[in-house]
Amino acid sequence: MNWSHIIVHHTGAEEKDAAQVRAYHLSLGWRDVGYHFVVERAGAVVAGRPLALPGAHCLAGGMNRRGIGVALIGNLEAHPPLSAQFAALVELLRGLASAYAIPPANVLGHREVPGAATLCPGRYLDMEEVRGRLRAAGNRLWRVQVGAFRERRRAEQLAARLRALGFETLII
Repeated sequence: MNWSHIIVHHTGAEEKDAAQVRAYHLSLGWRDVGYHFVVERAGAVVAGRPLALPGAHCLAGGMNRRGIGVALIGNLEAHPPLSAQFAALVELLRGLASAYAIPPANVLGHREVPGAATLCPGRYLDMEEVRGRLRAAGNRLWRVQVGAFRERRRAEQLAARLRALGFETLII
């Protein structure tokens, strides 16, 4: 697939986990879950439909073939995502955007896709904030030089602390 976008959804329901989302989609006669990734409420990211296959999440704009589908479990029209869920979403989007050279401007909520008549991904998921975090992440690279430490382990510990603060790290 030649991915140019990432489309963010909410499930619109309160499933307990990604397996329940998959079971629901299978009950509709689909071959698999429609999303490529599902972010559970506690922040676990579960792989769904393989990235080698088109999604089944957004017909508008041909996004099933152009956009990677990511869904957050929950009705984000009724409540915001939990902080762990939001953090996991941003981290997942950051990795996908980097791997497929997708600019933040092409990370869209389902309702932002021209021709999509939906409230998805809900009023409590601010896509401008999501894109802002993706743009900021591009400016947060720290190089950690092993030679500045007696042991590589100490360089790795510093890199881990920086990653926990939202920085990308490169150990050289």
